[in-house]
Amino acid sequence: MQEYINKFFAKHLSLDVEDAIMLHQKYYREYGLAIEGLTLHHKIDPLEFNHEVDDALPLDDILKPDPKLQRLLEDLDRTKVKLWLLTNAYVTHAKRVVRLLGVHDAFEGLTYCDYSQPKLVCKPNAEMWEKAEKEAGAPSIQDCYFVGK
Repeated sequence: MQEYINKFFAKHLSLDVEDAIMLHQKYYREYGLAIEGLTLHHKIDPLEFNHEVDDALPLDDILKPDPKLQRLLEDLDRTKVKLWLLTNAYVTHAKRVVRLLGVHDAFEGLTYCDYSQPKLVCKPNAEMWEKAEKEAGAPSIQDCYFVGK
């Protein structure tokens, strides 16, 4: 993924590879999501970024169904927990990943960074956690556990 992002920076901002990598890392550190820096400072269309980066990744060659993850999710008591996805990715990428892992049916919903909106809301911004809480119908953020990789 890093390679695709760096190529996007280089191509769309007319940067050499080294400068593209540095700017990508800077935006990732400052915003938590490189695309946020691109949209704020360079007026890049996030949906174009998604098309050329996330949706272009050869995930079919990389991700396969994960039986251990499937069993782990199946073993959770759904009367006690609600499984909800939260990602900085756009919806198309998120759905593709969970489908390829074979866990798409394990979750009740998905909160994602909506690249079609003028203002990107992503982790670690508090608005993203609030958005997930609201969309999941959680009574309070104190009742939520976030597990990430």
